[in-house]
Amino acid sequence: MVEKNYLTYEEQKLWEYLGNKQVIADGLVNMVFPEMKSAKKNNLLHALYRKGYLRRIKKGSYFNPGMLDSLYLVALAYHEGYIGLSSALKQYNLLEYEDFTIYIMTSNFRKDVAIEGTKYQLKFIPLNRLYAGFYQKSGLWISTVEKTLFDCLLKPKYVGLQNITKALYDADIGWKAFVQLFSLTKSSAVSQRAGYLLELLSRRTGKKVPPFVFSALLRRVKSQVKLTSIPGKSRYSRKWKIEDNVGEEALLGWRQQYGHR
Repeated sequence: MVEKNYLTYEEQKLWEYLGNKQVIADGLVNMVFPEMKSAKKNNLLHALYRKGYLRRIKKGSYFNPGMLDSLYLVALAYHEGYIGLSSALKQYNLLEYEDFTIYIMTSNFRKDVAIEGTKYQLKFIPLNRLYAGFYQKSGLWISTVEKTLFDCLLKPKYVGLQNITKALYDADIGWKAFVQLFSLTKSSAVSQRAGYLLELLSRRTGKKVPPFVFSALLRRVKSQVKLTSIPGKSRYSRKWKIEDNVGEEALLGWRQQYGHR
């Protein structure tokens, strides 16, 4: 429980409007109190913050801990982007555990930020020309299922290959939309990674993958790559030109852990 202190008349007047809001950004106060000077507005907001009514997101932006439904709103208020990687997997019920890092994919912004008063951290990751494939879901900008999986295959170190393999197994994937995403990048490694993992799931679990998916991914296979940068023994797949230095049993370890077949 946040200990709240006595408010002045002007602070109370402002709080009567802000008290039921989740996120308070610069423009919100200006819309309601256009006559209020910027310095006065900032002083009143800072007073509400200092007295425990608000918590700071960044300069000029705050959130109301008593009304906040989702820390994802805080993340998107900090900088434009979309919820991605394991944070998006969680939203689609494709991740079993709670991740205390919220991943936001951006066009060209990179930063790590701790959310005040919580255990959570924001990680902003730039994708440049791969910044695409997102929509608004329940008031949040989030990657589609297909783009979430693509981004995970693109940035596996943030998610973990076992989690990615499980998500590929559980997800209801629009295969045409999924395959089209690989044309966004010149990197063949992400296609090789996807093809290898999908073929593993098809062979070991019976996951239904249309033949055209494998054909499209195979056309993008180029030079030899490693599944991860982790050192150790590996098994080479000639078909996908990929060194599996994780191992099939480790990649599929979730089946027993979570009761999958």
